[in-house]
Amino acid sequence: MATEKGIVTKTGPGTAWVRTLPAEACASCASCGTCGAQRQDTEVEVINEVGAKVGDRILIDIKTSAFLKATFLLYVFPIIGLMAGAMLGVQLAEHYAYDPSACSAAFGFAAFFLTVAIVRIQGNRMGRQRAYRPQILKVLPPLPGAPVDLQDQCPV
Repeated sequence: MATEKGIVTKTGPGTAWVRTLPAEACASCASCGTCGAQRQDTEVEVINEVGAKVGDRILIDIKTSAFLKATFLLYVFPIIGLMAGAMLGVQLAEHYAYDPSACSAAFGFAAFFLTVAIVRIQGNRMGRQRAYRPQILKVLPPLPGAPVDLQDQCPV
């Protein structure tokens, strides 16, 4: 289970839009605000079963198994398709006496784009399933003396 902290920016029926906060490690970093790891403009729609309201600091849960499956689908599956297509192209080129490099490239890219299309379709299906959506675990207490300004997120 991976967790992330955030601030609720707007709510809807059963969901909330959350701006994620940088990790605690960012608070003591000399490069705070310059490395790009903060993703200041990132907002995520999450399941809100705890009744969080706009401005609440919250803890988001992202299931590790769902995260790993999505990561595999997005990054590894297209590479496997590219390699399988390239190997198939070499085999067919030898059998039909074509240029192995051209067939390998053509079949490799065709298989890559086919797997990207599959990833897009499967990703849309997964996005509608509850198991693949992050959800709010709990509402955190407000930081003592911290302004409720969503733009200034450096000191966590």
